[in-house]
This record gives sequence, structure tokens and C-alpha cells, in this order.
Amino acid sequence: MTGSASDQSAPPAHPPTEGSTRSATKSMPLMTIGAVTFTLLCWASAFVGIRDAVRYFSPGSLALFRYAIASVVLAGMLAATRSPLPRLRDWPRLALVGLLGITVYNLALNFGSQSIQAGSAAFLIQTAPLFTAIFAVLLLNERVTPIAFIGMGIGFAGALMIFFGEGKEVALEPGALLILLAAVVFSLFFITQKPLLARYSAIQVITVAVWIGTVLMVPFALDVGSEVADAPASGIWVVIFLAVFPGALAYASWSYVLSRIPASKAGSLLYFAGPVTVLISWLWLGEVPTLLSLLGGLLAISGAVIVNTWGRTTAKRNAAKQP
Repeated sequence: MTGSASDQSAPPAHPPTEGSTRSATKSMPLMTIGAVTFTLLCWASAFVGIRDAVRYFSPGSLALFRYAIASVVLAGMLAATRSPLPRLRDWPRLALVGLLGITVYNLALNFGSQSIQAGSAAFLIQTAPLFTAIFAVLLLNERVTPIAFIGMGIGFAGALMIFFGEGKEVALEPGALLILLAAVVFSLFFITQKPLLARYSAIQVITVAVWIGTVLMVPFALDVGSEVADAPASGIWVVIFLAVFPGALAYASWSYVLSRIPASKAGSLLYFAGPVTVLISWLWLGEVPTLLSLLGGLLAISGAVIVNTWGRTTAKRNAAKQP
């Protein structure tokens, strides 16, 4: 039953503004930074896990199996927090969030990765922060300063240096269009859920979105049962990891981030994913990064810092200085 009473549908507590009390400004940024760090670590490690899991599952079956498990985990989190379901009037928008961020994104990424080099896919996904900023301005009326776009350009240049530092080559293959589609819908996934996070908690929004997105995957994974039965235990455990951490927990954590900061700034933080992926590959797989990759990582981080430090509007900067 959806929450229809006024006390059940009350919006979650909003984060303090930049001119709020000292104690609030100390606690909330740390929580947000923690959520960003956790999400990026999970999503960066997902590339390694997916690389392993696709040996045993087709793209559609992998997506459905992964998010079926994630749906159960999120249902447990929703019950544990005693959060009611969102009102039925908001379910059409939740369905759009699930369609874009769960169904289309994962299917496009999985199917596109079959016919395109992994390096090319990673490079194309790095366009998501730029799309997020553009859509945030056009659809959410967020004010993005010129220096913010400069910071995003620097971050993209850093991602490009990481890409070429790993010896990759961009190939114009048919799957590239699917990967580019994944980047676009992933940015729209941020934008479409942003208004919902003003009325509901992150766990309420992402749980229903994942449920709907998972159901929409079913026509693309009719052989999931037989593939799961034939997969080795190691492959099953990899999918469970992908479902619980990069899936359920990371999506919920990122929705929390979106409820605290503008979508354009949240998108810019994705530039940290490139350096984190390089670090994980170094520690996990023993893949030593090149000097160009390390410099690209520093540049990508610098771009994200510029956006989130100086990419504020003049009005917000003046408000932050007021007691």
C-alpha cells in the first residue's frame, strides 16, 4: 500500500543551506562526501566485476539477474527503515527514472560492450557529466557558471588522458552508439529523479525505480533461468556482488547525494571514477598505470574540484558569506 497519509508522505528533511548553522555545515558535507566516495568505489569496481560476469551470462540475463537481487535488497532496506512507498501519482515519474537509469542504461551498456572495445566504452561513458550539466540547465533551471563548464572540460580532458594512457584506441563501431546512449540516459536518470528527492527519501525513490526498471528488462532476458543454472558458483557470487554493492547500495547512496547537491555538480564528481578505476585495477589486477594515466587522474580530479569549489553562482556565493 502506498503512503497516502500526510505524515507518511512528508518530505524528508532537507539539507541545510550554505548559510545554515555551523554544526550543520560541519556534519552534512562529511556525510555527502562519504556517500560520494562509497558510490564511486562501488561503480569503479563494477567494471572489473562485469568483465568477469559476461563470460557466463548474456547481456540481458546479467542485467535482469543482477537487478532482481538488487530489488530484494532494496525492499529489505525499505522495510528496515519503515519507509512508505511513494504516492501513486508519482509512480509515472518513478517509472521514467527506472526506465532510463536501470533498464535502458544497463541494457545499452551491456549490449554495446559486446561489439566495442572496453576502452572506447569507458571513454564514451565519461561524457555523462557534460550531458548532466546541460540537462540540469535546460530542465532543472540550475545556474551553472562558465567556470563550472571549464572545470568539466578539464575533467573530460583528464578522462581522455587516462584513456590514451592505457593504450586504448577509439573505434567508430556500431556499439559506440549504444554506449553513447547509455551516457545520455544515465545523465537523464539524475535529472528525472531530482524533483522526487524533494518529497521522498533516497531509498524510497531508488527502490521503486529499480523495481520498475527490473520488470522492464524481462523481455530481454528470457533465458536467464537456464544461464543461472549453468553458471559456476564463482560467476554467481560476482553477480551477487554487482547487485548488492554497485547495484542496490551505490544507487541508493547516489540518490542521497543528488538530494543534497545540484545535479550538475553531482555529475561532475563522476570524473573521480576514472582515477579510482585505475587505482583498483592497480591494486586488484596488478595493472600498473602509465605516467599519462596518473597525470590524467590528477587532471580529472582537478576538474571536479573546480566545479564544486568555484562553480557556484554569484548569488549563492554571497548567500554563503552572510551570517
